[in-house]
Amino acid sequence: MRYYWTIIRWAIRLHFLRWMRYRLDLLFWTLTIWLTIGIQAIFLSVVYHASGGAFFGYSGMQVVSFFGIALFANALALSCSISLITHLSRAVWRGDFDFWLLQPPALFVRIMTEDLGYLYYLPQAVVGAGLMLYSLPAIQWPLAFFVGFVAAVIEAGLVFLSGIPAIRWGKWDPYEGVWEYLQTARSIPIGHYASIMLWIASFGVLQYSLALLVLTNHFNALLLVLIAIILWALDLSLLSFFVRSYRSASS
Repeated sequence: MRYYWTIIRWAIRLHFLRWMRYRLDLLFWTLTIWLTIGIQAIFLSVVYHASGGAFFGYSGMQVVSFFGIALFANALALSCSISLITHLSRAVWRGDFDFWLLQPPALFVRIMTEDLGYLYYLPQAVVGAGLMLYSLPAIQWPLAFFVGFVAAVIEAGLVFLSGIPAIRWGKWDPYEGVWEYLQTARSIPIGHYASIMLWIASFGVLQYSLALLVLTNHFNALLLVLIAIILWALDLSLLSFFVRSYRSASS
């Protein structure tokens, strides 16, 4: 464990050094994220008022708490899994993945720490936490942060699930579709809506709606944890499969 903590510590240090070197580019990139968030907030507000306060069966404060959960969970998830979106397919194409397999640390740790996003997403996590504290009674704060963390684990698992096929098919770049989907599809809490098509369309962001259902006592928190465990078990199994079937970029 000491070895892995050392790897994580050095990854965080490298993250800060990269930020200082490319801070202007990263600042503009962060601003584009916040522009998307602002558009989503305006959309939520307009639709909520246009519907006369009956937004998919949720009150105004519940909608605010949903948005807070979405920001908080998305920030935690992408802080640790952004490297999977931005680096994995590139590493496979350039042959760097061969080096990842041959050199320590363990492959999973290597993938998750190749690039971190703490500085990019810290403001988003703070704003999301603030919205949860504002919209929920104090007695629900511990549960809100717990389900937000579990939702982040689920989201990171979904990112992992969608990104690791690049190990086998290097032309699959999750940045081309997964990234845009995660940044634009999190605006609507659908837990009280029975449309199967809407649930399918919202598959990648269902964890936010399920977390809100836990807070409104319509879903069991243990089931949310079970979903996270099953998802990560599938992720690690697929990682093992793709590594066994991997062909070197030099072959």
